[in-house]
Amino acid sequence: MEEEKASTPNKGKDIYVGSSSGIEMATNADYYQKREREKAKDILAKLDSEVKQMSFKRNVSECCIYRVPEPLRNVNSKAYSPLLISIGPLNRENTERAMEKEKLKYFKKLTERAGMDKKKIIDILISIENQEKRLRHCYSEKFKLIESRDFVKMILLDAVFIIQFLLESKDHDYNDPKNFEPRMTFDIREDLMLLENQLPFFIIQEIYDQVNPPSQDGTATPFLDLAKFHFGKHKFSQGGETSLSVKGSRHFTDLLRNLMLNGAIQRSYSVYPTKLKYSAVMLRKAGVKFLQVTQDKCLVNIKFEKGVLKIPQLEVDHSFERLVRNIMALEQCCYPSEAYVCSYIKFMDHLIDSAEDVGLLVRKGIIIHRLGNDAAVSNIINHLCENIGDSYACFGDISEKINHHYESRFNRMKATLKLVYFPNIWRGTATVAAAILLILTFIQTIASVKSAF
Repeated sequence: MEEEKASTPNKGKDIYVGSSSGIEMATNADYYQKREREKAKDILAKLDSEVKQMSFKRNVSECCIYRVPEPLRNVNSKAYSPLLISIGPLNRENTERAMEKEKLKYFKKLTERAGMDKKKIIDILISIENQEKRLRHCYSEKFKLIESRDFVKMILLDAVFIIQFLLESKDHDYNDPKNFEPRMTFDIREDLMLLENQLPFFIIQEIYDQVNPPSQDGTATPFLDLAKFHFGKHKFSQGGETSLSVKGSRHFTDLLRNLMLNGAIQRSYSVYPTKLKYSAVMLRKAGVKFLQVTQDKCLVNIKFEKGVLKIPQLEVDHSFERLVRNIMALEQCCYPSEAYVCSYIKFMDHLIDSAEDVGLLVRKGIIIHRLGNDAAVSNIINHLCENIGDSYACFGDISEKINHHYESRFNRMKATLKLVYFPNIWRGTATVAAAILLILTFIQTIASVKSAF
């Protein structure tokens, strides 16, 4: 009996051994699970490898020169492309051979200047080489295919070209740089304000100071003053104190933006603000008066007080669109939460719906243009904001006040009375006379009725 118990220890218990197909299924499940895990590990390893290959040493704060985003370029590609001269690595592939020869001519002029010798040129080249890493970080792209020697040479030739061109433009012995015809000079000036066509100021400044060292008698022109003189045709760049932001400009496009905002009123910058709902003509019918602010050259200093909309004068010419589009592109890339020029253009876009709106602002002296007709101005303003984000704006408070003024029935009735019945002294006199005649007729009618009874 004991032997039987020992030989059958599990007697009376049900034991499930499992079929061969069940074992096979369990084995297959383990196999697939293991394969999926290996696949996931392989993906993670590739991601780790790609992350390690990325250059985290790039200083984001140095980056200030960008390739214009495709949504903006698609609206008007010509506004961002150089007409004649290519500066910097972003447009290096589009360089005209003839203009490269002009750069070499200017470099030759530099070497022939008094006080310039081979040693100084070598010192300038060494300085560029020492700052090559910082210079590359100023651009939104890495340009791995541009070798160090070619990059340094490009920076030198482009910087020398800019310096010589600005100096000759300022020299009173020249109406235009003698190397170029007036039309070419105009195109080069236009090209130097394009966002993609820039060199960082710090390297131009350094080369300029070696070419034109500051003098104790103050006869040497500082580079910033030379740059401001170059863009002197714009009213916003004339006069006024030079703010810290202007002094800290990082390239020509940035300088133009800072000059445009020089002396700007501090505004609250809000997310998804109230938008202006009504055009200039509609606002006039609600009694809003338009006043040109002559003493303020900062375009964004718009005010609305006691029913009066005060707007600094805006000049629109044939280069206006290129200028504004490139500044707006810079703000979208570099100053997305401080896009004051974008906000200004959006406000003007809402204010202007048609040529009639432009005509009203022209009559009030707020807009001056040389485009031939008001419809051309309206067309430019209404297309500048295409594909521009509107999450932020700094004119929400003003827009809210203007909308509230228009939506007041009393303001609209008062304005209608003034515009329709009292637009001038003659119409006003006629209105009063007609009202008196109507009242007298009414009194006479009542008197006649009374006498009849």
